[in-house]
Amino acid sequence: MANRHYLKEWRKHLGLSQEQVIGRLLELDDPKLPTTAASLSRLENGRQPYSERVIEALAHVYDREPWELLGNDPSKEGLVIDLTHRLNEAQQRQVMALIEAMQNEA
Repeated sequence: MANRHYLKEWRKHLGLSQEQVIGRLLELDDPKLPTTAASLSRLENGRQPYSERVIEALAHVYDREPWELLGNDPSKEGLVIDLTHRLNEAQQRQVMALIEAMQNEA
C-alpha cells in the first residue's frame, strides 16, 4: 500500500466534498483518475494505492504542489503558510527575509 498522505485532510481543509473533487477530476477527462466518491474515499483512507497521476491531478484540483498533499498536514500549517502560498515568488522571498531578520533579533 501507499505511504502516509494527507489527501483527505487537504480536501476537508479546502472545504470540498468528495463529489466536488470528483466533478473537477472528471473535467480532466483522464480514465486513470477516480470517477466516484467511493473510489476517492478508498484513496483517501489508504485502502487503495495512489499513482503519480492521481497525486498530480489532485494537486491541480487543490491548487497545491504534489509534495504538499503527501507531506504536509494542512491542519498543522496555520494562517502564515496559507497566506504565503498565495504570494508570488518575489513576495515569498520578502517574507522569508523578514522571518530570518526576526529570528536574528530573537
